Amino acid sequence: MLVHVEVQGEAAAGFPARMFVYNHRIRDAHAVPVASLAVLADADAGFRPGRFSDALWGCVIDFRFPVAKLLDWSTPERWAALEASDNVFALVVMAQIRAKASKDAETLRAWKFRLIRLMYDRGYARKTILELFRIIDWMIRLPAAAEAAFREDLYTFEESKQMPYMTSVERAGIEKGLEQGKQIGYRDGEADLLLWLIEKKFGADAVERVRQRIDAADSDTLRRWSERILSADSLEALFG
Repeated sequence: MLVHVEVQGEAAAGFPARMFVYNHRIRDAHAVPVASLAVLADADAGFRPGRFSDALWGCVIDFRFPVAKLLDWSTPERWAALEASDNVFALVVMAQIRAKASKDAETLRAWKFRLIRLMYDRGYARKTILELFRIIDWMIRLPAAAEAAFREDLYTFEESKQMPYMTSVERAGIEKGLEQGKQIGYRDGEADLLLWLIEKKFGADAVERVRQRIDAADSDTLRRWSERILSADSLEALFG
């Protein structure tokens, strides 16, 4: 037997048909019974697909599949059960629910910190905490200012618990990674803009001639070329 688990993050009208297609293709490829299960991680309380049916000339398809709706766990009683659970995946479910429930940065920051604290309070091993932290950090995204405040709260909390799992080296690595990601994004944007300007001024053929050179250039060089293109009358003049 095989188990097919589909996690659906947004409401989609074609989801039941997709579940049927996946189930059929898996069964066809492996020739064994297949159980298809759906985990609905969306924020639409009315989205509860669990059946795909179709009929033509007496030929009938009636495909039904079990559904777990994460939003159902947001009620006070079931939320309390999640908080009391020692299953590490309960924290992941809680993070997903809170990430979908609010767009307010401060509300999300408070919940993110509360969920991270639960890991420490439960006495999870350092490796488990770091792995769960990466997942929750990815699920609950915060604006830069709120993220910086959250991390300061986290580091202060770790010091008070004498559990410095997010060490200074890891902190530096995370912050460096975030900064490098921003810089890469800026550089790529500058390169795309310059290529577009070159195409408009010198034609599509010119873009292919200089693409490799632009891809290899750093951000400062790209900005210098972008300024120079305003007055350059040829590629030779542009690149000096």
